[in-house]
Order: sequence, then structure tokens, then C-alpha cells
Amino acid sequence: MTLTALDDDQIEGRENIQITIVSVSAGLRPISQSLRLEIFDEDVDGDAMADDWERHFGLNPNDPNDAHQDPDGDGVDNLAEFIGRTDPTRDQGPPPRLGGNLGGIVDWTSQSPFIDLFKMSREWLTQCDFWANEPEPDCSAENSWDTGEQALLDLDEHGWVRSMPAPADAPIFTRVTTYWAFYPQFPGGRYVVLYDGAGTMSYGLGAHKIDAESSPGRHLVVFDPGESATLTISATDPEGTGDYIRNIRIIPEALAEELAASGEPVPLFKPAFLEKTRPYQVLRFMDMMRTNNSPLGRWADRPEPLDARYTTDYGVPLEVMTELSNTLQRPPWFTLPHQADDDFVRQFARLAKEQLDPTLQVYLEYSNEVWNGQFEQSGWVRSQGEALWPDAVADGHTKLLNWFGKRTAEICHLWKQVWGNDAYRVTCVMGAQAAWSRVAEQALECPLWDEGPCIDHGIDALAIAPYIDNLGLARYEAEVEAWTQEADGGLTRLFNQLEQGGELSDGPPGGQLAATFSAIDTHIALAAQYGLPLYSYEGGQHLVGVLGLENNQALTDLFIAANRDPRMGTLYDRYLAGWEARGGALFMNFSDIGRPSKWGSWGALEYLEQESSPKYAALMRYLGIANDGDGVPNESSGTDAAGNDILSDTW
Repeated sequence: MTLTALDDDQIEGRENIQITIVSVSAGLRPISQSLRLEIFDEDVDGDAMADDWERHFGLNPNDPNDAHQDPDGDGVDNLAEFIGRTDPTRDQGPPPRLGGNLGGIVDWTSQSPFIDLFKMSREWLTQCDFWANEPEPDCSAENSWDTGEQALLDLDEHGWVRSMPAPADAPIFTRVTTYWAFYPQFPGGRYVVLYDGAGTMSYGLGAHKIDAESSPGRHLVVFDPGESATLTISATDPEGTGDYIRNIRIIPEALAEELAASGEPVPLFKPAFLEKTRPYQVLRFMDMMRTNNSPLGRWADRPEPLDARYTTDYGVPLEVMTELSNTLQRPPWFTLPHQADDDFVRQFARLAKEQLDPTLQVYLEYSNEVWNGQFEQSGWVRSQGEALWPDAVADGHTKLLNWFGKRTAEICHLWKQVWGNDAYRVTCVMGAQAAWSRVAEQALECPLWDEGPCIDHGIDALAIAPYIDNLGLARYEAEVEAWTQEADGGLTRLFNQLEQGGELSDGPPGGQLAATFSAIDTHIALAAQYGLPLYSYEGGQHLVGVLGLENNQALTDLFIAANRDPRMGTLYDRYLAGWEARGGALFMNFSDIGRPSKWGSWGALEYLEQESSPKYAALMRYLGIANDGDGVPNESSGTDAAGNDILSDTW
């Protein structure tokens, strides 16, 4: 019998070896189901650093003393760099402590990251005119805003309308409209609308075309501050030559004049957005990728930079995310869609490697909160587990967690395979549930998978979302609502309950913060059993009514007021200090910028132009960044804490 082991020669802490056995009597017989061999990377000098890794970075694999040397002078020795998967030849400073989740792109966003307003426009509405002297056929007050005939739209590969439907199609709609529900603090102003092609465009609500300053291909439009707006196409490609209206860009007039003089393309991100985002040391793109309930599974369906808008269910293009990471020099945290096939995973990994600055790390996670039944990915993954292990003596949720662990492991392996000797830059994260440690245990062990445990397949970190929460539950509704009748609206009792407890008859001992710390302690210990660091993939306050209580206006008003109260900043100080003191590593705040509502007060800032807030100031304190209330870190020196220039433009 001959046994052959094939090493992939990649830099990994563990090596996965493919085994085949050749039997003289039986011929070639693969036995992947009955034989599994795992070896660790060769370490000739016994310094706990893989020889492949040492050779890659010019270290001596025969010298045990180089483990504690620091060739780049960053205060982190080679062994720590190996464990942390960082480059020992480049001073990258200490590992990141605090990152941010970035909001999703919608037309009502108060994050407003893009200079080009069209990138944040709503998908096409099919409309008809009911309010004319003679309403159009089949048009009514009920359907005039949106006839629901999007299936009849003739769109090109990037979402531009090539033609209106022929009369033979018997459509109700006669025009298409896009819409912005701008946030109240949107500054408005004079914008230039640039476009290619021929046709008829008009503007409505808070958008007004200045005819005297407009010409074909270039309209001057004034947007009213804080008001909604529409752009309507009622005719396109009138000559039938294929010259339809496309490539619409809506940019501030002052910038348009600068770009016309210089010939440079329209920048992607607003300087104010870059200023507010730069302090975060890692950028998690879960909402920007529309990870929850994502329909994306095939690479051919991915969003692309030339798409008309980035507000679709497919999220923003990968190239947009890498451009932001490269511009700010901040590692991205990607959350791959739950239906992504192997080709999608490989192609995403390939393009990310090509696009991302080679000095940056990358964090990788499979989907988001797969254990959470409110998201479609939970049911989909459960169905995969039940199909793969129909005879296993386990309930559906257990099969879900095992399949989630399996797919996380597979994606980690595929990424590191594509990245080859740069695989050390990839940190694979296993997401878990803060309130129930069994989620992490099952996903890391995945006992139903023949190739388990999943922890042995390149998983580098465990992550939870240790929110300060639970005041919005039904069992607390009567007591919390009673607080709102007090002179301060209930704020004192709320913060007492969060920080020390005793205000609720059956609240957690020591309050909500103590309960959060207990969950952190449990997962710190669990992660340590597997030799993993503990991250938070999300975190912060979680004051929101759930399961119907979001419609209790008294609770919503109290929770929004609490988020604006200075005591929230003090609570965050204790919270973040407790996270770090317990051994928590990277903490990812949720989220960066967003308006408060009955659905939660997630944004550290409520809108892009906001100078600061109790939460944002606390996050800056945790990072050691001065924040004097203007929202710009270290403004007096013109740089942030890392020495990067702060941009001063205000488009």
C-alpha cells in the first residue's frame, strides 16, 4: 500500500492534507470519509512560528531566538505578529481596538456617504398622471405614485431605462420616477445634473430646475433643505437610435465647476463622511452589502461600480468597499451572502485581493446572525442542514448551527486558498449569539460534519454582539412606561436600571450592563478553550421596543432621549472599559450614522453633519482621539490620531 500526502504549501497555522491510498489489489480508492490526517506546519527550530511563515518574511527558520525579536520596531515581537497574522517587517501599530458598522445605502439615509446623489436614489417607480385635466387610461389616485409595473421596464445591464413600453404592452405607466426622502438636516443647495443621451427629465417636490441655467445634458437644479425630491423621465431615446438617458450624476455645483476645469472624475465619497468614518479602525460592511435576506448567490449577479444606483437588494459593489478601505487605510470586514456558491466566494476573494491595498488585513464572516430566525438566511441555512443530515438525531436548529459552522469553514479555506501566501492577512470570524453560548459551541465543533471540527479549518476568531439591551421586552413594558410619567421623563430610572439594576421587579441582578458583562465573560472563556480571540461583530446600546412594542410611542421617546443624554456617553465609557478589561479584543460599534426611530437609535451620530454626540464622543475617548464637539478628530492639528490629514471640504 502507498500513502501520498499533498501539502498546499500555503502559510497556515494548520495544514489540511489530501490523502489517497493506492492498493495493489483494489486500485485507487479514495477514503476521505474514513481517514483524516491533520498536521501542523513544520517548525524546525521550535519557536512556535511556522517555517513557511518565517521564510516568507525573511526570518531564519533555524533560529529559535528570532521569535522575540522586533525587526520593524513596532513594539510587537515576531511571535506575536505570527499569532496575530500581521507583517513582522512593517510597523502597523497595535492591533485594532474599535471598528464601526457602516449603514446601508437607502434614499432616506442620513449617513449620505456619496457625493453623487443619484447613487442614493430609490429604485424606479412606474408612474401615471391622474392629476391632469384628463387622467391617463387606467390611472387612479391609488396607483399613480407607483403602478407596480417594474417587470415591464426595459433596463440595461446597469439599471438605466432604455425605452418606455410600447402601447401594445397595454401599460398603465407612462413615465418612471426616482425619489429621495432626504433627512431633515440635508443641507440642499444648487446641484448640477449631468447625463448622457436624449429624452425629457423633470423634477418635483423639493427639487427645482433652473431653466435659464440648464441645457441638454446639464441641468441646474436647486434642492430645498430637508425636503424630499423626485426626478422623472417621461421620454427617453426619442429617435430610437439607442441614445437613451443614462449615466445620471447629481453633484454640487461648486464641485462640478472644479471638475469641469480639471477634467477629473467625480470623487466617490463626501469628505465629511470620510472625516466621520476615519477614526474607526476596521469597517464592517454588513448593511452596505445588504447581507440580511440577500438574494445574491452567483457572481454574475453581483453589483458593479457602473450601476445606476447602490440602493438595490444586492448592496454596494465590492470595488466601492475596497476604495473606502484603501482611502482611509482601514481593513474591511466582509459578510458574504448566505447563498454564495463556491465560485462567488473565490471570485470575491480574488477581486478583493486585487483591489485591496496589500498592507491591509481583511476580516471575513459568513452572512450575519444565521442563528437569528428573523432573517431569511436562518431558514435557508437550516434547510441546507436538514437536507445534508436527514437521519441525524438532532433538531433543526442544531443542524442549522452545524451547517453554518461547516460553511464558515469552507469559505475560510477557499479564501485562504485564493490568497495563497497572503492568507495570513485574512482573519476568518465565526459569528455567535451573546445570549446563548451553545451557538458558538455547536458551530465551532460541528459534530455532524464528517470533516469537523470546524475550528480546525482556519477559523481565527469568535465574535458576539454584546448589546446592552432588554428594556424593550413585553414583560417590562408597564414598569418602563410608568417611568415616563416622572419629571425627567424616566431617564434617571432608565440609567439606574442599565448601570446598577433595582428599578425593575424582575430585571437582571446588577442591571443590564452586568448581564452584558456576564455574557462577555462566558464567551471569553469559551474562546480561550479554542485558542481564539473574542471580537464583537456588533455592539452598543439596544434600547428599542420589540415584538410590537416598537409601536409604544412613550417607550420610543424615552429610548431616543436616553441616547441623546450625556449619561449615555458615561455608560459607554464603562461598557467599553469592561469589554477590554475582560479580555475582549476588537469591538465593532453598531452603527456609524443613522436617524433614531421606533426601530432603534443605532447611529453613533444621527446625521452626517452632526458635530458630535454622547456615544460618538465616548467612542473617540476609547480610541484616545480628542473630540471637541465639532465631530472632527484632532481638528486643531489638522490630522487624526494616526497622522492622516483631515479633509476640510464640505460637499
